[in-house]
Amino acid sequence: MIVPGGEFRIMFVSKDYQKATAFYGEVLQLPVDHGWDFGPNDCGTIYVAGGGMIEVLGGLAGVEYAPPQGAWVALQVEDVDALYEHLKEHGVTILEEPKNYPWGHRIVKAQDPDGLVLWFSAPVAD
Repeated sequence: MIVPGGEFRIMFVSKDYQKATAFYGEVLQLPVDHGWDFGPNDCGTIYVAGGGMIEVLGGLAGVEYAPPQGAWVALQVEDVDALYEHLKEHGVTILEEPKNYPWGHRIVKAQDPDGLVLWFSAPVAD
């Protein structure tokens, strides 16, 4: 069975490892848990993201690149509008500008360099 409070991480192979790691490390400023580099088909960086991790892989031997699809990553942020401006300044693809949703969250939707959809949200103040 799943361990309550255990580790959660999303993993994917990036088409452009340097671009992906710059996005997660420099643009989103996520802290690095750890990384490794044993060559082009065995490198990766694991970022701490809220209560989970995002693992960006530079390649896997015998695995052909396929862009991530059908999954979204949701991350809570302090200020959606400030993050939106930050993302625009860094040329990040914005899928939806900041918007309040009826369930009480303000959300901006963007894409990482591989097309993974990211939802950044914060509770709407009452």
